[in-house]
Amino acid sequence: MPSVESAVHEHMTANVVSVLEDTSLEDVLKTLRRLDVSCVLVTTTAGAPAGVVSLTDLARVSQLEGGHHHGPMKIMPPDRRAKDIMKTPLVTVSADADVSEAAATMLKSRVHRVFVQRGDRIVGVFSTRDALRVVLFRRVDTPLSEVMTTTVETIGLGEPIDDAVAKLDETNVRGLVVLDGKVPVGLFTQMEAIRARALSPALRRHPVEEMMSYETLNLGADTPLYRAAGHAIATKVRRICAVDGRALVGIVTGYDLAHVLAS
Repeated sequence: MPSVESAVHEHMTANVVSVLEDTSLEDVLKTLRRLDVSCVLVTTTAGAPAGVVSLTDLARVSQLEGGHHHGPMKIMPPDRRAKDIMKTPLVTVSADADVSEAAATMLKSRVHRVFVQRGDRIVGVFSTRDALRVVLFRRVDTPLSEVMTTTVETIGLGEPIDDAVAKLDETNVRGLVVLDGKVPVGLFTQMEAIRARALSPALRRHPVEEMMSYETLNLGADTPLYRAAGHAIATKVRRICAVDGRALVGIVTGYDLAHVLAS
């Protein structure tokens, strides 16, 4: 792996989407949908950064409707404001900090993004998606096998949706890999679990395959990280399944890549 220092402002996403703290959750959701982003910065009326609201935060407090048999899932936010559910304090790094510091901050705070600050202003955001771009830019050739997590929580594609929700709760992980035998074919994440809880008990007895996400990327365990990062960026996936032949042997997430950058 090349040893290259570079400031986080060189790799951050500069367009930070923000809303005022009194913005209704309905309008927050519209902003997320319209701009196709996963979170918004929440600011005071004076423009000072106050917190962050993600799509997952919204889903957790909202009424969910639909979503069975691939129909559209409607998130119906309650009559509340961004300040009522925003996460605080805001996790930040200096714009001149090295990307290794940004990665280490993400790991320490267990967040998927840090906001980049210059003085009192937020000038960008550095996320696990940006970490992928750094790995690609630096052509980190470490194989997936050296950074992957080998203890992977899984569930069979024919198991009931209720079992997947229960396993997520028991294991306290962000997602399960859905297997067809030993082959990874999908994911069941906290977002799918949130949607599942909106279903009737009868529908939750249906196979997990009916609700899993198909956004999977299966690559050989000997694949270099930079190549895996390129595939992940192109396909917009957040988790890479490492396989030997076609069988699952590990998983690589944005956190694993952050470990590489932080070291």
